[in-house]
Amino acid sequence: MIKPSEGGVGDETLHSRFEHIAGTNPAQIAVVAGNDVLTYGELNERSNRVAWRLRDLGVGRGTLVGLSVGRSVDMVVGLLAVLKAGGAYVPLDPGYPRERLKLLLDDSEVPVVVTQEDVIPRLPKGNFAVLALDDIDSFASYPARNPHRPSSAQDLAYVIYTSGSTGVPKGVLATHDNVANLVRHQSYLTIEPGDRVAAIASLSFDASTFEIWGALLNGASCYVYNFPGSNLSELFEQVKSDAISILALTSPVFRILEPSHFDLAKGVRAMLFGGDSVRTDVVVRARELFRGDLIHVYGPTETTSFATVLTAHTATEHPPLYPIGYPIRGVTVRVVGPDGEPTAAGDEGELYIGGRGVGRGYLNRPELTEERFVPDASGPSGSRLYRTGDLVRVGRQGELHFLGRLDRQLKIRGHRIEPAEIEAALTRHSGVSDAVVVGRSDGAGDKRLHAYLMRTRNDGLSDRELVTDIRRYIGTVLPSQQHPATFTFVESIPLTSNLKLDEARLPDPGEPERGHDHVPVNPSEQIEVGLATLWKSKLDVSVIGIDDDFFELGGDSMLAFQVAAAAETTIGIRFGVRSIFKYPTIRRLAAALADEGRSDPASGPTPEGQ
Repeated sequence: MIKPSEGGVGDETLHSRFEHIAGTNPAQIAVVAGNDVLTYGELNERSNRVAWRLRDLGVGRGTLVGLSVGRSVDMVVGLLAVLKAGGAYVPLDPGYPRERLKLLLDDSEVPVVVTQEDVIPRLPKGNFAVLALDDIDSFASYPARNPHRPSSAQDLAYVIYTSGSTGVPKGVLATHDNVANLVRHQSYLTIEPGDRVAAIASLSFDASTFEIWGALLNGASCYVYNFPGSNLSELFEQVKSDAISILALTSPVFRILEPSHFDLAKGVRAMLFGGDSVRTDVVVRARELFRGDLIHVYGPTETTSFATVLTAHTATEHPPLYPIGYPIRGVTVRVVGPDGEPTAAGDEGELYIGGRGVGRGYLNRPELTEERFVPDASGPSGSRLYRTGDLVRVGRQGELHFLGRLDRQLKIRGHRIEPAEIEAALTRHSGVSDAVVVGRSDGAGDKRLHAYLMRTRNDGLSDRELVTDIRRYIGTVLPSQQHPATFTFVESIPLTSNLKLDEARLPDPGEPERGHDHVPVNPSEQIEVGLATLWKSKLDVSVIGIDDDFFELGGDSMLAFQVAAAAETTIGIRFGVRSIFKYPTIRRLAAALADEGRSDPASGPTPEGQ
């Protein structure tokens, strides 16, 4: 048992703390999104008017309210308004497929969705009212004063959906106090009124909890960015221009930072990274290039963004993977062996997390809540421990080392992915009788999803035609981080003697299926040759034609991001992720770049809505 630092249950709600800051320092900048700027006073008044309108729509204490808003000041207005009205917000990423949004809306049964006019057409039909934040005139008659609804720090603040092992996503319940413990009175990082915090993560990703509430509960300024829509260099140029002082990145992004990015980040005093494993040599290199605090963070959504941290200058042993560190204030951790007893130092075991960060459980899933959130016999009455399913060991200085999973759950681009959810979606396709999805690391250390499929009766489609149809179908039901990179057809799914998946007997996924009659057109222009070289490297394919589709070759938004990030330094061309989504073949992308004569010809949000 690793004891927590000092920290008791708080008695403030998130909005009451925000209202206190707005009342004492109303002129302080609260949120910036592009050219839109709101002070604490302005943000408080705008969110109050929306909160009063939500009350008229029946929102009260404990009401779940959908929030489907683009990257804007409205996003922050909306989440504050929901809490002020007494409710809890349910992020609904506008970039999600319509079927995915319908599933979340049906499960949460929200009576109201707070959104924007241009997002409304993307929402599925349902039994809920719609409130558009950019219809400003509709709120003009409502009071600007605080609603002052009865509320408690133990009330729900939000419900974030994560991948589910039963084939459907599960909603994680987090309270006001869970969030407050993450960002208030913490020893790993003190956020001050003069700080500028970059908000990069989608609201549907729990890293947004640290970014937004870390700023708003400490009187700092929250800068909302549309990323990964931008090029990595553009992001860091914006970080420099905005004088960002606190920046949080996912591990896949952190791993590919170049010296030029660290140079642009000289004004950043704290850079956090986490969401997946990071090699120690990557951290050591970053430590040499960055003078601020480098903080490795770890934690499941169920324990409110992150539960352990390790500042990079902390002395530790040096294993291949960088340790996940020590529990933050208010959090306890326990490493438990197969016998249910705490392990000795150096032994492997499952990580249990307790304390103020542990959420309430899962929405509408009492059996799963009981299974994963177990009583904490060593804690206060009623306290619980969350069983992470992560295999760890305690190092010589008490730090935790992540070793892997005890089940099939995967980490893809910082998201926890349950293969069973993807498999269930695949088997709903008429051409698939059975499916299994596994994650395998590529040469850069990033995991990619690979699907193995058994076909139904002969439907006259070639393998390539069927894969094309499956990709189209998957794009309508699952978010992009759950899309397999490759699809391989097998006669049967190999099983062990215990009738479990025998992953070792699955064939190598090889290269994506392009059909026996496919004759790639070789690149000829200099820009085409450069792009083809990059695509081969990132997609791990041996031959690429200029008319091959990036995403049909196994590309995803993170790989597109890596291509865009590398293009400037390797082939002297600069463009953003949006360009690859808009022009997914080398021929089209090269032509667009040549026609524009500049970087990033494409515009608009990425499919992930970030």
